[in-house]
Amino acid sequence: MSALEQAWWTHSTSLGQRLALAPLLPFELAFRGVVALRGLAFDRRWLGVSESSAAVISVGNLAVGGAGKTPVTLAIATRLAARGRRVAVLSRGYGATRADARLVADGERVLLTAEQGGDEPVLLARRLPGVLVLCGPRRAELAATATSRHGANALLLDDGFQHRALARDLDVVVLDAANPFGNGHLLPVGPNREPHSALGRAGLVWLSRVDQADPGRLERLRALALDCTGKQPVESRHAPLDLLDGTLTGSRGLAAARGKRVLLLSGLARPGAFRRTVEGLGAEVVAERRHPDHHRFTAADLDDARAAADQARADLILTTEKDAVKLPPEVAAEPRLAVVRIEAEILAGEAALEAALGAALFAGDRRRAGNPH
Repeated sequence: MSALEQAWWTHSTSLGQRLALAPLLPFELAFRGVVALRGLAFDRRWLGVSESSAAVISVGNLAVGGAGKTPVTLAIATRLAARGRRVAVLSRGYGATRADARLVADGERVLLTAEQGGDEPVLLARRLPGVLVLCGPRRAELAATATSRHGANALLLDDGFQHRALARDLDVVVLDAANPFGNGHLLPVGPNREPHSALGRAGLVWLSRVDQADPGRLERLRALALDCTGKQPVESRHAPLDLLDGTLTGSRGLAAARGKRVLLLSGLARPGAFRRTVEGLGAEVVAERRHPDHHRFTAADLDDARAAADQARADLILTTEKDAVKLPPEVAAEPRLAVVRIEAEILAGEAALEAALGAALFAGDRRRAGNPH
């Protein structure tokens, strides 16, 4: 993480941090004004909004990166597919070399690499057999392609809360219960893209990593969610499912990490949460190699990780599934490399989630039948 990102996610009130961020305060004020004007333009319909014939469910957040949207997207897509829906995930595809509208997965095959499609879309495609994954800059265009060309009848917007040009039937906003708003400021002074008041647009708040949250903060977040949406939030933890080999094809089992000395290799917005998950497996973290979110690993990065693991006498090099999809085959075959697979394990609010999904699907079905009311 850069020094600025560290300042974003810490709650320090030190004079040094305040002085370091002070020159950015006018830019935060300008950003706040732009956000308010943009929101007003969408609220008043001064900016055009496209509508899809399919149900549209958005998964997003207020802060930039690291809230746990990908596990939530996986969980919701799985539930929609279990209801017999033809599901399409629509993503911007951050970190990819391509910026055009493209089909990452057709429901049968993963068609693009992580470099072409983006790390998170390819991860979603690999974890969600039978689900379409499309990427591109304009979600309305992707929605039209998914419905007309591929028969999708349930659309899931990945990181779509601020993408208001496509109407949605449900907005799910994910907050990391352990650190939901960082230092509380908007960009560029803090990590937030919108103020807390934007939660009033949400249909449901999803609190992730509740097992890592301070009890007092968790209670305040529950109250905030109820106040903004009229519903109790969904609550989940990042539950480790398995420890895979670097190729993501073989299982080592979670017990393989217990008691081991490990080096963590990651390209995440908030790598501290990954460390806490690994420590929860009973592993001893002896070294880390942290890179920016969506980092494209080079041979030099991986040689450095191996050398650091040797120096720290690490038994394993652990990485995330999001990072593993970007590794070239010769690196993925590294014997010491293992990948932590996680899922969003729902601890509370499951009934509210199912009801909200059902209402969104019903709204989409009525639209498709030509009876929007």
